[in-house]
Amino acid sequence: MNIVKTRSELLLGKTIFDMNLNVGYYARVSTDKDDQLNSLENQSNYFKEMINENKNWKLVGEYIDEGISGTSIKNRDNFLRMIEDSKTGKLDLIVTKEISRFSRNVIDSIKYTEELLNNGTVVFFISDNINTIYPDSEFRLTLMSSLAQDEVRKLSERVKFGIKRMIKDGKVIGSNLTGYYKKDGRMIINEEERPIIETLFNLYVTGKYSFEKIADILYKKGYKNKNGKVYSGTTLKKILTNPRYKGYYTANLTKVESYKTHKKIKVPKEEHIIYKTDLIEPIVSEELWDKANLIYEKKHKARNTHIMVSQTMIDESRYTYKIYCGEHNEIFVRCAGSNRRSNPTWVCKRYKNEGVLTCESPIIREKKLDELMENIINKYIKEYLKDIINEMIKLYNEVLIVSNNKTKIVLENKLEELISHKDKLINLNLSKIISDEDLKNKLDKNENEINKINAQLMNIKKDIDIPSSINDVEKEIKNILNVKYNLNVFINLLLDKIIITKLETRYKMNLEIYFKDGSIKNIYFEN
Repeated sequence: MNIVKTRSELLLGKTIFDMNLNVGYYARVSTDKDDQLNSLENQSNYFKEMINENKNWKLVGEYIDEGISGTSIKNRDNFLRMIEDSKTGKLDLIVTKEISRFSRNVIDSIKYTEELLNNGTVVFFISDNINTIYPDSEFRLTLMSSLAQDEVRKLSERVKFGIKRMIKDGKVIGSNLTGYYKKDGRMIINEEERPIIETLFNLYVTGKYSFEKIADILYKKGYKNKNGKVYSGTTLKKILTNPRYKGYYTANLTKVESYKTHKKIKVPKEEHIIYKTDLIEPIVSEELWDKANLIYEKKHKARNTHIMVSQTMIDESRYTYKIYCGEHNEIFVRCAGSNRRSNPTWVCKRYKNEGVLTCESPIIREKKLDELMENIINKYIKEYLKDIINEMIKLYNEVLIVSNNKTKIVLENKLEELISHKDKLINLNLSKIISDEDLKNKLDKNENEINKINAQLMNIKKDIDIPSSINDVEKEIKNILNVKYNLNVFINLLLDKIIITKLETRYKMNLEIYFKDGSIKNIYFEN
């Protein structure tokens, strides 16, 4: 569409319904529930009838996204396809129900309607009566998009409030889980899926099967994921480590970072809410669950050991691509074969590969180089030590205050839950759901937990011991800044490169040391 020409025609009394246009429509619903999908079908039928009934319009594109959020366009494949089609000149006009279907993000709404307009494509939001061909549309679009975005924020707050209320009331959060279905606020075992869980745990505790191998066994038995494919190792790991399978209530394990991104982040373990409940039927015994998870933790630590081995390799290569030959600008390489395992040296790569006739640059012992660099870096950071300690103490005290308050809040919330649980137990007894003996046992256990938390609350210091904190922080910072034990870290952090040049012999040399802050030191060195 020629935007300038079209605007001129509109000023003369024409409407977009009088123009010959290639038209597409965009429709979206945010969930894949039946009522939403019916709404999507109704939207689609409405747009088709609207476009086909106009003799001047031609339907050239249908763009539909199912079960996709409107706060971001990154996963909306058909929306992005519509943008690409506009670039090729395929579309003159796009009709859509309202701005909230198009995008609930103000920036995206403006950005993509402007991009479409630059491509010669106009957007008509029917319910909002906004047509981007008109000059005043941007102001109206901004206003309406802001309102739509604010509705998402309010919805997010309502959902968060609802979840907090459910946690407080001890109601099970979440939908169906593999091995379960949810009914009347309880997690009931799905007998068809129970074997998946039992097979996983029983095989894993033998210590002989990886998650991938168990997934293959399940697949051969006919157990597939919801897409009809083999279970992933990640999915089986999540099942294995989920306490619900041993009959425990879980909540507050993750939280949504922002209503705009929907990104989930992990909540610290001390804030997790986990306790045994009658609302979830256990599929495996506590003994089996604990044993399987103990094996998982051991394997996880073994992977960390591998990381430690990798760290050793990093330590041994701390000067790689840091030392250069002053004669050829070649890198120095480490020599630590069987004869030099306890006394490695660094030499010019050309000398190592081609011999002394091609390079007479010095050979430098790693031990001597470490001693030199340790001395230089110690002097380097000494100038800044006082400032570093003062800044860290300031930050540490802020963290102590926040941590103190956070711990108190967590304990008070737990205390409130236990008191509420106590009332529920009494009501269950009055309703003859649990016996007097069960009531007494559960109340005793409940009272013990309440006493423990009250004791913890009493032990929380009202005033932080600042002098003690300062000494602890100073001591810890000095440990961290121990160059001898963290040499590779400091070399990577501070050092840019070292250029080694021979002086009189191969054992006398000049080290030109370049730091990342731009400073340079020239050091005479005798190997």
